[in-house]
Amino acid sequence: MFVKLFKPRWQHSKATVRIKAVHRLSPGNTKHLEVLTQLARQDQSVEVRLAAVDKIAAPDLLSDILIHDSDPDIRRTVTQRICNIILDPGYTLSQQSECLISLQDENILTHIALNSTNSELQQQALQRITDQHCLISLTINGNSTHIRQSAANKLSMPELLEQASKAIKGRDKTVYRIIRNKQQQLLEQSRHEEILRLRQEELLSSLEHLSQTSFFPLYNTKLIALCQQWDQLQASPEESIRQRYEQIIKRCQHTVTIEQQRSDALLQNEQQERAKKQQQAELLQKLEEITIRCETLISGEHFCTADLDAEQNCWDSTTQELLNKTNESTNIAKLAPLKQRFTLCQNASRNWIKNSSSISTLLNESPSVEAAAPLQQYLNKMDLFIQQINWPTKITKPVQLQAIIQQCDLVRGQLHQLNLERLHCSEDLSGLLNKFEQQIEAGQIKAAGQIERQIETKLDSINGSTPKSLQQRYKGLTARLSELKNWQGFAVEEKKELLCQQMEALIDNASEPPALAKKIHQLQQQWKQLDGSDPFHSRTIWQRFKAASDQAYTPCESYFRGQKQQREDNLRKRTQLVSELSDYLNQLDWQEADWGLIEQLSRTVKREWKDYAPVDRTPGRQVQTKFNALLKQLDGKISGHRDQVANDKKDILNQAIKLAAIDNIESAATQVKALQKRWKEAGNTFHSVERELWPEFRKACNLVFDNLNKEKQVQSKTQQSCPTETLFEEALLQRIRVCDQLENLIQNGTLDQLALDEVQSVWAQSDRTNEHFEPLINRRYELLLEFISGRIEIEQLLEVTEIALRKLCIRLEILLGQESPEQDQSLRMEYQMDRLQKALELRDKSVNANDLKNLELEWQCHPFTLQHEALQIRFYSNLQQVK
Repeated sequence: MFVKLFKPRWQHSKATVRIKAVHRLSPGNTKHLEVLTQLARQDQSVEVRLAAVDKIAAPDLLSDILIHDSDPDIRRTVTQRICNIILDPGYTLSQQSECLISLQDENILTHIALNSTNSELQQQALQRITDQHCLISLTINGNSTHIRQSAANKLSMPELLEQASKAIKGRDKTVYRIIRNKQQQLLEQSRHEEILRLRQEELLSSLEHLSQTSFFPLYNTKLIALCQQWDQLQASPEESIRQRYEQIIKRCQHTVTIEQQRSDALLQNEQQERAKKQQQAELLQKLEEITIRCETLISGEHFCTADLDAEQNCWDSTTQELLNKTNESTNIAKLAPLKQRFTLCQNASRNWIKNSSSISTLLNESPSVEAAAPLQQYLNKMDLFIQQINWPTKITKPVQLQAIIQQCDLVRGQLHQLNLERLHCSEDLSGLLNKFEQQIEAGQIKAAGQIERQIETKLDSINGSTPKSLQQRYKGLTARLSELKNWQGFAVEEKKELLCQQMEALIDNASEPPALAKKIHQLQQQWKQLDGSDPFHSRTIWQRFKAASDQAYTPCESYFRGQKQQREDNLRKRTQLVSELSDYLNQLDWQEADWGLIEQLSRTVKREWKDYAPVDRTPGRQVQTKFNALLKQLDGKISGHRDQVANDKKDILNQAIKLAAIDNIESAATQVKALQKRWKEAGNTFHSVERELWPEFRKACNLVFDNLNKEKQVQSKTQQSCPTETLFEEALLQRIRVCDQLENLIQNGTLDQLALDEVQSVWAQSDRTNEHFEPLINRRYELLLEFISGRIEIEQLLEVTEIALRKLCIRLEILLGQESPEQDQSLRMEYQMDRLQKALELRDKSVNANDLKNLELEWQCHPFTLQHEALQIRFYSNLQQVK
């Protein structure tokens, strides 16, 4: 009863009384703390609960109230109470840390981080702050550089970073640097995201274009490549972009599926066609077997009509089956020779059976071998029999048929012998008559008389069987000989008079000595021939002709004396050249030889040897033998040196190829430059070997320098490749590869219409490059097609290419500030006059990698560049020095 009358004031019904009671309670008393806890958690009055909260200092109780109380005023007060405890130095660090854990309001946490004197509490509060506006406040107003640095590291909004950068500039260099680095990172991230976005759009455009394109041989390969490039972007695209990508891929895959179905149908048709052709081939093989069986049958001695009829029936049935299954001209064409062979066997064998009864009679006939007419009649009869049989040449003939053929050969030989004996005499007589006529026409009466006596002897031996045509010809020639004998005496004297006049006309003639000597010799030969048929031989006219000949030859004599002296001088010079070359080769130290000088020596001695000509034949042959031996020794040494240079350059090439695979790219580039120097110092090898090794060495060096350039671009991050330019470059390189393939086909001699069609198809499907390189690469392709069609010769093509390549070498040398060779100085001056201002600007500025790259691409836009070996080495040697 008294308990109820005197209950504690904190349980009073009035809130004001309970509040006063709360003020009297001490949180240090355990029982009072329990009352305060009960009031703070359960009292119906918010004012009472607030008063109880103000008295509580236990972090765990305050945290529990903050978490579970639904009244915002209570939570706000609890939060403020916790904040005061944290900032009150009278509490322990563990109590303050425990209170800090329960705080969720980042503004309060910011207040604690700004106002606490304990750095550990500041860090704990800062670690729980994510609000960017709270973080910028700490970055700008933090009471220590450590707090400001930590807050700055958590900032991420670009506009707040810019605000913080302006506010902190000049106050805290470390924090300012952190902010600037964050801004740079965000800028790089933004650029990277923009590049990814552009790359996504490019790939989507390529895929969109592919989805609208009809299927072509590389369609699926290109689709896979584009999908792989999409996957390699390593970015999560927006939902709209992802859906667009999936829709395009579905359309492309549908195109691939349709093509696959078409291919499957074609494959099935091809399989059916192959099966059909296999059946047709089997039937053709069966016909071949029937034909062979029939040929084997008749090659024996024992066959009959029944056997032939059986083979004929088998042939007819198989042929009909083949014709029912095919209407192709190819199979019909293959059937024709088989049918011809089979029909020939059938007809020959049946003719043999039909005419076998008359064989014995034919073989037993024996006409006289003395007369040609009976032998010819007998031969004609046997030939007619053989033609009627018409036995196949490749099949063994029956024994009796072979006997008939042998008998034909024997009779034919007998007829031939009779004809030879009859014609031999007539041919001899005809030959004598020809000689007889020739001597008469030449006016050689003496020789004609000797032949006349031979003809009379031959006529006596023939004994009246001379053909009438030969007899009449002989009579006519004897009449002409008699007439010639009467008139020759007058004609010879007149001709000799004419020769004297012609020789006298050559005295003091203005002709060159060799031509004059030739004319004199010709007149002397004519005199000699004419004098042989002269029956009188006048000494007076001969002395006149001789005096004129000696006087006309006087200029020739001095000329030929000079020619002899020149041949002797040339021989002496050649002898001296051989002696000097021999001494030089004997004294030369081949281990320390200057091979450039030696090759020049080889060319010089060969040229001088040709200049020292002509020489007398016999002594000149001896010197020539010695010179050839020395030249063989010299050329052998040069050839051996070139072999060694070839081996050295192959070793250098292998080292360059290995350097392209090592990780230390800068070291590889340094070593490659040393290899390039060794390549130059190695000297010259055979042109064919140089043309084979140099492109491979240049390719290996370019690979190292390209890797070095890529690494520098990644390290510097100052240049970003434009995706559009990359696509243009890829298109250009693809077209360059097509032109390279076409040139290889031309040079290897393997270009045919099928290969040309394939190249033209790939070219037509390749993408266009930019406006600068498109006409250049098209020009290379068109020149190659003109060369293939024969509208332009290789010499014209190489001449056009050489001029363009020389200009490119000059442009590179101007760009690098290097001198051009002497032979190109005028061409360089012409180029500089045309583009003076640009040339000067190029020399004043530093070498730009894009300019070098564009020059190299222009080089590759010209045909047959490897044919210009010297220009190739000149261009790439300069180019690789700056890579």
